[in-house]
Amino acid sequence: MPLGTPTPAQLWNGEISFFSIDTDVIQSAGYNFEIGALNQLHRQLPSSMELQLTDVVANEVVKHLMEPILKSVQLFESSLNNLKRKATLPMDQISELFTAMSPTSSSSTYFRKRIEDYAAKCRGGILQTDGNGILEELFRRYFTSSPPFELNAAKKTEFPDAAALLVLENFAAENDTDGIVISKDGGWEAFAAQSPRLYCVKSLDELTALFTATGEVAAQIQTAIHAAIEDSRSPVRSQLSDAIEDHVRFASWSVGEIYSDINGRVEGEVGDISLTDHELLVEETSIWNDEDSATTWLVEVTALVKVDVAVSVTTYLWDSIDRDEVQLGSDAVTHEVEIEVSAFLTCSNVQAGSEPKDWDVEVEIAPGDYDVDVGEVQAFPWD
Repeated sequence: MPLGTPTPAQLWNGEISFFSIDTDVIQSAGYNFEIGALNQLHRQLPSSMELQLTDVVANEVVKHLMEPILKSVQLFESSLNNLKRKATLPMDQISELFTAMSPTSSSSTYFRKRIEDYAAKCRGGILQTDGNGILEELFRRYFTSSPPFELNAAKKTEFPDAAALLVLENFAAENDTDGIVISKDGGWEAFAAQSPRLYCVKSLDELTALFTATGEVAAQIQTAIHAAIEDSRSPVRSQLSDAIEDHVRFASWSVGEIYSDINGRVEGEVGDISLTDHELLVEETSIWNDEDSATTWLVEVTALVKVDVAVSVTTYLWDSIDRDEVQLGSDAVTHEVEIEVSAFLTCSNVQAGSEPKDWDVEVEIAPGDYDVDVGEVQAFPWD
């Protein structure tokens, strides 16, 4: 990659004019293009920075999003067939109606449109996998184990990454510009290390940190925000606390690791969720000024949240005589979970010398998916 890290001048004068995101980063953001970290990118970065997603990444994202859809379609069709076969119900009309809806292709088109709309919102688009010399360079790197192909890895699985990176490098060369790629993948980092056009960072936070606001006004805003979120009686703190509580209540909670103290099978189901405490990490607050409005600021606040999760547990043991599972008993356990939550505050009507209580503040937190690792449970808790 170009030497060092991008300078503020490079970032703001358009010398670095685009960024691109790998599938793993989009996945870690929960594919939430309309809310949360992905949704804020177009406001955190200058208008000279545009998102250029590759068609490879777009297709991978659609594939991931389609997995539960395909399972649902298969389950629905199987259920229709079972009803038709076992109950001799006239299901043909429903089956024909369902087929006419084209759920698979309609869902795929919908997901693709979401991605295209997101790229457009970030002032960019989706780059097709074509260009002069890309195919030849792809195979040259494959046979010479050049980045992103690793010497001792299953290189065929890296073909999509290689195609995406070559498309991005080709785009940079054709437009005489530099770009930043965001990926946790070591292959992407290795490719950027030898590229004259591409920088690489590992997360959205690393990218947005390059553009955080500095200067006297930004320092004043940050000081005011710090004071507001530390004050338990401030309106901003109340808004944040309410938003965090709603986030915990409406998040998706699943049972992760759970096992019995005997050789039995255990099922766990999440019940009541209760927020017990949260700590706002004031010193990790970041701010960005809206390029189109000097009185609008975006603030990211991170919170460590403690949650009590009630899990109902049922243990089963295999009866080798009856050749069937026997339910030994059930119990309820409460497990404490600590999660990290990122909240984005859009602060409007921010005038010089004004206080947060006079601002218009909106809080946005992306939906969360969390696992509760219960660990070992007792088959006979009353012993």
